[in-house]
Amino acid sequence: IGIPVYNQAQYLDEAIQSALAQTEPCEIIVCVDGSPDNSLEVAKKYEPKIKIINQVNKGLASARNSIIMAMEGEFLMPLDADDVLDPQCVGELLFQADRTGADVVAPSMREFGLSNAVTILDTDITIEKMRLGNHLGYFSLIRKSALLECGGYSPKMVQGWEDYHLWFDLLLRGKKIVTVQQPLVFYRTKADSMWQESRKHEKELWDQIFKDFPQILPDYAGKQYA
Repeated sequence: IGIPVYNQAQYLDEAIQSALAQTEPCEIIVCVDGSPDNSLEVAKKYEPKIKIINQVNKGLASARNSIIMAMEGEFLMPLDADDVLDPQCVGELLFQADRTGADVVAPSMREFGLSNAVTILDTDITIEKMRLGNHLGYFSLIRKSALLECGGYSPKMVQGWEDYHLWFDLLLRGKKIVTVQQPLVFYRTKADSMWQESRKHEKELWDQIFKDFPQILPDYAGKQYA
């Protein structure tokens, strides 16, 4: 379980505790990405049960890549510092990965905070569907070998959507993505979030995706995507 953190110290305890509470024992790595708050002090309370990477600020994609390079296991389960895992989450996703041979196993989610909505994922994930919107949560179990084949998360996605970019990369490489209809992740909704900030940059984010993967929409050519 890889937890990058930047200015989320007030939530970090909950994220780490949910990782430690997994029924399937996990290696837990927290990457403090140059956070100016007390995230490092919060993380240090849990040593030696967790590993800590303390680096200068490089952004979310690079923080996740630092975790990938430090991890020892076969699968990465990304978890943002303000979200929480159901105790059964990793065990169920590993079971499905073993059963199906999938490279990515994506759980459904339940929101908390400002919303209590439940999102149940589609059972069939295709490039055509993904062009219409990101149908997977960032919090998906991902095979490390597939991540390394892609070179990890793209640091070009500075304003967000680094997971969306990754899904296109994996699908184009023929990797198998399986979804789980059981909500196993609790996604915190709040007034200020990176997701809301990224919506201000949709055009430039789409531009980067289509520049890197022109085959998914050959006639895009810099037009406004809708």
